[in-house]
Amino acid sequence: MAVTHSTAARNAATDAVTALIGASGRLVFRLSGTVGSPGTAVATLLLSATGFAASSNGTATANAITSDTNAAGNASPVATATLQTSGGTVVIHCAVAASGSDINMTNGLTVAAGDTVSCSSLTYTALSA
Repeated sequence: MAVTHSTAARNAATDAVTALIGASGRLVFRLSGTVGSPGTAVATLLLSATGFAASSNGTATANAITSDTNAAGNASPVATATLQTSGGTVVIHCAVAASGSDINMTNGLTVAAGDTVSCSSLTYTALSA
């Protein structure tokens, strides 16, 4: 039998994680890395001062995300991303790919220096039902 959580527990867990990111957090696209050693940053997108909306059914949606209009760029494909505090503390580390990943990049995984990198929407779900 799989472990399941009530909606209230899923909302509380999701809200606790997004609260750690806080207002004005960052979504950073990276070449590789782990939570403890996040790797080279390619583009940094700023979350709005309101961060994430309150969780509903275990999922929180990020409010406005500001594009990086002058990306550092890379010669290798983006492979990971982090969600972190405005001070740089990594809270979430995830995979990035063209499709079927935690975060999907639709215009290719290689970012040139000076490119604009944007995120049309971002959700976080802490626990499955």
